[in-house]
Amino acid sequence: MLNGKLQQIIDVLPLVKQLFEHDVFLAVMDKDAVVRGMAVPDGDVPRLREGEKFQDSTGVLYEVLKTGISKHNYLPKSVMGEALEGIIVPVKDGGSVVGCITCTYSVEVKEQMAKITTKFQDSVNDINRSVSNVIVGIEKLFQMLTGMNEMTGNVETDVKTAVDVVNKISQNASRSNILALNASIEATHSGEHGRGFAVVASQMGKLANDSGSSAKEIKATLNTITQHMASIVSSIRDANELARGHMENISKIQKILEETLVLAGELEEDVKSR
Repeated sequence: MLNGKLQQIIDVLPLVKQLFEHDVFLAVMDKDAVVRGMAVPDGDVPRLREGEKFQDSTGVLYEVLKTGISKHNYLPKSVMGEALEGIIVPVKDGGSVVGCITCTYSVEVKEQMAKITTKFQDSVNDINRSVSNVIVGIEKLFQMLTGMNEMTGNVETDVKTAVDVVNKISQNASRSNILALNASIEATHSGEHGRGFAVVASQMGKLANDSGSSAKEIKATLNTITQHMASIVSSIRDANELARGHMENISKIQKILEETLVLAGELEEDVKSR
């Protein structure tokens, strides 16, 4: 025969259920863990039937029936078909435990949200690591561009030095040409004795002309190199500015990701505490 106190609880189960805003599973069990009555949202709780003994693989139910101390319990999806948690309260009559009443609710959504927030955190962490790697890469690129800018500056200085040398060569060639011309005139005035010197003067003049022409070609080439170097320096300067702009934008993204990680952590804690 069912204990009177247990029957009284069974009689008020529908009323007690109305006290909850969300659907809960209420069940009364006797000392043998046989379900004597229940109140559920729409139909029966999966794998829980009145008149059947409830097999609690967690052992918490049997601990409550044995000790008479209320316990919080969690039932994985494998037990009831969906994840549940709640509290088990012993029912006593004359100081002895005659059964218990359980109040459980589904935590399927909670667990799904916890999984989603964990995956979200993992994804944001991966993105954050990738952004950090990109920032490191851009910083290295910035350093390389800065180094290239310095090297092109050195090359530009060397080219200017070379131009100065070529200018001196051109000036010397011009002077040599004048000297060769004067020597040729003097050789002519010397008559027969100046013929050999005239040949030397002629070759000197030719060499001076060739040196002057070569100097002009080298100078033209160096001027072209200088123009190209100026274009390279300008391009490097633009690349530096672009890299700096990208670094600032990515740093902002990283800051947003860090804030998102904090929010995801707070969301995860909030989900776990519900």
